[in-house]
Amino acid sequence: MAAASCADGNQSSFPNLTVDRLARRAGISRASFYIYFEDKAELVRAWNRDLDERVNTVLAQWWPATPPTPYALRRMLDQLTDIYRGNRVVLTAIHEMTAHDPLLRQARADSSAIICGALRQHIVRGQQEGWVSDSLQPATTAAWIVSMLERVLQQVVPARQNAMSLLDTGADVIWRTLYQL
Repeated sequence: MAAASCADGNQSSFPNLTVDRLARRAGISRASFYIYFEDKAELVRAWNRDLDERVNTVLAQWWPATPPTPYALRRMLDQLTDIYRGNRVVLTAIHEMTAHDPLLRQARADSSAIICGALRQHIVRGQQEGWVSDSLQPATTAAWIVSMLERVLQQVVPARQNAMSLLDTGADVIWRTLYQL
């Protein structure tokens, strides 16, 4: 379905794509589409859940680390980059549909809050155990890092053929912000 949603390239945005056209591009009937999904918004919410699950699986490697090595941070960024690059069409559809679907908007807000909360807890634990600076405000720092990561992964990395330097810099920024005492 994701590939079918971009068959016209930039000719139409996902919200303007009809179910009939989407189903036809995917090689299924409109009736078959409705067996699985109530509407396009439900399809995009399913894509969002799947993407969240994959991103959270990668991030779950970070939270228990005490502290993670710069190499582990870089490896995590590589894994996230692979997810984001491999799902550009899905990410675009999610981004475009968020303005139109309150359930998707809430799911994205909830997901961001969960990720920020997990990073905040990681920071607090690091402060208690002495491997994160006490001068950091955990909630604010977590929100900045999560927002920065999401923006770079969604908007900056895909535009670069070779993102190695960018990812090295990202790992360095996170390491210096959180773990360099």
